[in-house]
Amino acid sequence: MVKSKRSTEEYIILTLSGGACVAILPFAIYRVVIADWAVALLDIIAVLGTGILYRYVHKTGQTDIPGKILACLCLIVVFTTVYLKGSQQILWIYPALTATFFLITPRTAATISALFLVLIGFVVWPEINLFTAIEFYVSASATLMFSYAFADRMRHQHKQLEHLATKDPLTGAGNRRALEEKLMEMMTHQRRNQDIPASLILMDLDKFKAVNDNFGHAVGDEILVEFVQMVEDRVRTSDTVFRFGGEEFVVIAENTQLKDATNLAEKLRSEVTDNPVLAKYNVTISVGTAQFDKYETAFEWLGRADKAMYQAKDAGRNTCCVAKSPLAKKVPVPSS
Repeated sequence: MVKSKRSTEEYIILTLSGGACVAILPFAIYRVVIADWAVALLDIIAVLGTGILYRYVHKTGQTDIPGKILACLCLIVVFTTVYLKGSQQILWIYPALTATFFLITPRTAATISALFLVLIGFVVWPEINLFTAIEFYVSASATLMFSYAFADRMRHQHKQLEHLATKDPLTGAGNRRALEEKLMEMMTHQRRNQDIPASLILMDLDKFKAVNDNFGHAVGDEILVEFVQMVEDRVRTSDTVFRFGGEEFVVIAENTQLKDATNLAEKLRSEVTDNPVLAKYNVTISVGTAQFDKYETAFEWLGRADKAMYQAKDAGRNTCCVAKSPLAKKVPVPSS
């Protein structure tokens, strides 16, 4: 399977951890050479810690916990360095503060950084005069505020771009790109956890073109929005809803057996006929359900549900059909 593109969070952690590992390594070697054992040990811990985090994120793609660990590691290493070597190491505080805002949420980073600066003040206060202290806190506070503003704005814009890239602009359901990514993610997950079932529900609004032709596209859009809202209100928070085509929608139900998914599909079909907005225009749906099989690809899984949905249409529409199980292949598809 082709690996999906890395997220922004992955790039940030990989860049910071990899860069820190490479940057600190020469200092660690130098400290060992001059037998400055306390700081050498600290540098070695920093190199090993950032190296391990780089390897872990590069391999797994997980960023939440590694980001928090890296933020704590940055501040702890800098604080210990200043504590051991004095105020001449104070310049390391600025990159550590900046990095923290890109590893954890800006508000949390601002709180932790403020406490960090107070503690640093107690450490370096005996070594510096009042003017130097004021100069340090003004410059550190400016760094903190700039980092907060930039990181907060970046996260906000990232969320907006992610929403535009993965959401259908009309209904708010996941778009086709998001569906494909979810299918690939589910395939990988299911092959690693074969005892946990997952099912897919494919729904198509019957004779929707006639609705657009008779009542106009504005009414058609209203129906689609109402339909998605109804589906999202009925499914679990762990289930995800996608717009597959013009009037085709998919629900991916994790940890759900075929029987339960089919029951849910029947409830959704019934809800459509009872919904006052949808019933006004005689809207019905044809539904196909399929449970993932370890011997098939994600798109074969979707294809089986699609065939079942067309069987429902051939059976007279406004009904639900269950996909047949795929023929087991002699050689299983290797897990990713």
